[in-house]
Parts: sequence; C-alpha cells; structure tokens
Amino acid sequence: MNKMKTRIGVVSMATLAMSGSVAGSAIAAISKSFPDTPISTIQLLSTLPGVGSLIITLVAGQMAMRVSKKSLVLLGVALVTLGGLVPAFWNSSVAGLLACSVILGMGVGFISTLNPMILTQYFEGEERSSMMGFNTGMTSLGTMILTGVGGFLGGSNWRHLYWVFAFGIVVFLLVLFCLPKDEVIRESFNGSHEKVEKESTWQIFKGLNPYVYWVYLAVFILGIAYTAYMANLSIVVAAKHMGGTATTGLINAIGTFGGIFAGLGFKYVRKVTKPATLAAGFTFLIITLVLTYFFSNVAALSIAAVFAAVTMVTVMSTSTFMLSMLCAPKQVPIVMSTFAFINALSSAIAPKLISWIHVPAGAPSFVFAGILSAIVVVALLVTGFEKKVESGSLLQDSPIPSEK
Repeated sequence: MNKMKTRIGVVSMATLAMSGSVAGSAIAAISKSFPDTPISTIQLLSTLPGVGSLIITLVAGQMAMRVSKKSLVLLGVALVTLGGLVPAFWNSSVAGLLACSVILGMGVGFISTLNPMILTQYFEGEERSSMMGFNTGMTSLGTMILTGVGGFLGGSNWRHLYWVFAFGIVVFLLVLFCLPKDEVIRESFNGSHEKVEKESTWQIFKGLNPYVYWVYLAVFILGIAYTAYMANLSIVVAAKHMGGTATTGLINAIGTFGGIFAGLGFKYVRKVTKPATLAAGFTFLIITLVLTYFFSNVAALSIAAVFAAVTMVTVMSTSTFMLSMLCAPKQVPIVMSTFAFINALSSAIAPKLISWIHVPAGAPSFVFAGILSAIVVVALLVTGFEKKVESGSLLQDSPIPSEK
C-alpha cells in the first residue's frame, strides 16, 4: 500500500465533509427569487443537509460491514456532487432545491462516517492521531474554499454558486485512484476452519467496551457547548455594539483559519497536551467563552474564535483516536457511525435543549456552555481517563477473537 496515495485519498474526501453549509450564504438571494415562499422554507436549504447526513449515519456503519468502504465513499462523493450540481441548471422549483439538499447531505453522511473508519484501518498509533488532526484541518480548508469560491461565483446570480460542487468530480477521481480497495470479510472461521456465525449489529453493540460510551458522552456535551457558542455569537456581538453580520463573519473567518492551521499541525498540539489532549480541547472552549464574555473588541473575539476552532480539531481528532483504541477492528464501523450520529444529533438538538432548560440566549448561554465544559475537564483530569485509554488499561479483559 502506498501511504502517500492513501493520505491523498483520505484528506481529499475530508474537504467535502462540511459542504452542506455552502448554500447557506445564498439564502437571502434565493428568497428574493421565490417571493411567495416563506423564508423559513428557504432556510431549510441550510438545515436539510444535516437531516440527510443524520439519516445516513444510522446505516453507514452496517453498510460498511457488507460493502467496500471505498465504494461507499465514492457513493457519498457522487451524492454530494449530484446534489450540489443539479441546482446549477435545475433551479426553478424550491421543492427541487430542497430535495437536492437532502441528497447532498446524504453524501456528506457517508463521507463523515466512513472517513474515521478508513483512518483507523490504514494508520496506527501517533500516525493515526496526526492524520485525524490533519484530516480535520483539511475539512476546515475545504469548507473555506468551497464557501469562498461559491460566494464569488454566486455574487451576481445565486444559481452560479452551485457550480462550485464541480470540485466533487476532482475528489471522486482522487478517491478512485488513490484510496486502496478494502476487501469485505464475507465469512469467518475459527482455528479448526469451521465457519463461525457472524455477529449481528445488536451483538456487536452489546460487546462494546463500556468506556466507549464515556467518549460518546464527551462528544455529545461538546456538541451542546460548542453550538451554544456559535448560535449566540452574533447575539453577543450585537449586544456589545461591536457590529452586525459582517463583524460576526469576520470573527468566524479568522477562527476558520485557526482551525486549518491547528488541524495541519495537530501533532504538535498533541505533543504539548498529551496525555490530557481531550481535557485541553474543552479547556480551549472555556478560554473561547471567557474571552467572548468579558471582552468587547474584534481582536479579542477573533482570538476566541481561533481557540474555538482549535477546540473542534482537538476534541474531534482525539475522540476518534480514543474510540479506535477502545474497540476491536470488527467493531469500528458501528462505533464510528454511532460517533458521527451523536456528533450530528447533539448539534441539531442543542438550541432546543438549551431552550428547554430555560437558559436565556446570548451571554447566559456562554456561562452554561462554560460550566458544562468545566465539568468535563475536571472529570477527565481527576479520573485520568485519557491516560488510561492510551496505556491500554481500559481495554476489556477478555480477548476478542481475531477474524481470519
């Protein structure tokens, strides 16, 4: 296996992992073309990709146990390209645009779920951890490029924005020629070469290391806390009389740059924070919230946004790395698809959840997110959870039979 070609194949698909957000910048322009359609319906163009992605995360893991992961990735890239490009020339119907958004989101669901599985399959140890960070950085870079180029193309006519998804053709070819073809194990045998019955999905779930669920809980909490920051940033900026949408956009753009560099240099972040990298990630989010809460200038809030981006790189990369260490190879598809589902679900329900517990919008939501993050940091440091995971002391005592 050519490691360099594999890296190219893996990171190329990562550039499309957040492509569902590209059309969000054209909501206002699209609504003007459909004056009889409620703006709330037009806004679904930016949320339906998440729904499509969420649906696929429920089944992608099971499909990966029966179909080549490379084939599923190619399907995902094809769906993103199809769902993105069709509106460039078929755009007279809101229903058609919404349907394409769901198709695009389904493609993103395949990519985001299978990406960590493939990283786990082809990379080991610190190389795996570094690649997961690099991968996250490439996701941020891809998002920035797609959003920037899409905005430029759609400047005069929002329909032209969708031509940016022609980039998906390039990604499809890179995956096709660079990513190795993995073989699906059709049958399992024991030492006597007798056929062993395959485990069902439910049996695999029952056999999971219980500490996997603690990582899931950390990821769920991050989704709530990080969404509380992102959803309330513009409100806080306005309340501080610092500006409006343009100011918030600038702050987020600077944060995106920070995420790119943090991802590409994640191995250095890990060298400094190991063996408490997960706790450090939540600490970075606390720094973000403190700076945004107490300061009222663009420079401070931009620095906060960089820390927010570093948070996502650190926690997402470390979580997938820890999950890969806590599960057996045959459990990886189920574990990673569940991870993708929980990540998407937490972000989707965060605004409603925060509202249900009567946390006011704006600065109070930052306090709530900070308290959640602090609880996670203390729990991780007191228990030494991450150090125990990396040392192997939390692995299940009973060895898992190898599949031949």
